[in-house]
Amino acid sequence: MSRVLFRVSAGFLVLALALLALSLALSDYYLEKQRGLAISGDLRGAMEASRLAVRLDPFDAEALEAQASLLQQQGRSEEALDALRQAVERDPNNYLPHLILGNLQLSLGRFEEAEESYREVLELNPRASAASTGLAQALIRQGELEKAREIYERLAQRREITYLGLYDLGRLCVRTGEPEKGYRYIMRARRQAAAGLDRLDGPARAERRELIESMDLALADALVVQGEYARARQIIAQSDSEQAPALLHLLETDPEGYRRSVLSSEIY
Repeated sequence: MSRVLFRVSAGFLVLALALLALSLALSDYYLEKQRGLAISGDLRGAMEASRLAVRLDPFDAEALEAQASLLQQQGRSEEALDALRQAVERDPNNYLPHLILGNLQLSLGRFEEAEESYREVLELNPRASAASTGLAQALIRQGELEKAREIYERLAQRREITYLGLYDLGRLCVRTGEPEKGYRYIMRARRQAAAGLDRLDGPARAERRELIESMDLALADALVVQGEYARARQIIAQSDSEQAPALLHLLETDPEGYRRSVLSSEIY
């Protein structure tokens, strides 16, 4: 009798494992189908395939990440956040769902929540430079300039900082008492941004040019804070930015007011 029960139990176990394997395979199939439909522009079909993938594999976070991306494309941000929170619950030791959640929270202006998500990423992977960058940006949005600066400086020391990060770091230094250092960081950022300009065309090239113009004005801001008015005037006079004439007038008429406006201005 015991042998019969053992065989029946073993049979049920084999069947359960086979069904699980089939379910996981089908989940992978629908996940691939979802990607193809999304690329072709069929968001409704992609969403249905995504739902099936999520139901068929109760352990995988990737299907929920894909679903969140689709929801975000449709402007359904709250549902996207819910999907990513479920992804985090499914795979709490995987830093990627935490990172994607933090990025979405940051883009939605939920800066405290984003900060928490990025810190969770860094607990799991202390060298995740994308999370450090996101954390610094969330702190800037909350007015925590010194803390954000410390994070960017660590990235710079590890040579894991982008030119946009250098740009942020430079402006942070200008506003936290070290405008000379800020000038140097902004200049480094400008050189790196300009170095890739020739490889761009169309809207991407125009966007990069606009960024470089902003960096030039930030260099002038750093010089104004240092009291280097003549050098600042030269940079502003050569700028094609729409802001340049007004800034030049302010520098000519009220340089101290210009300085105060830089120190009190927001980075973003």
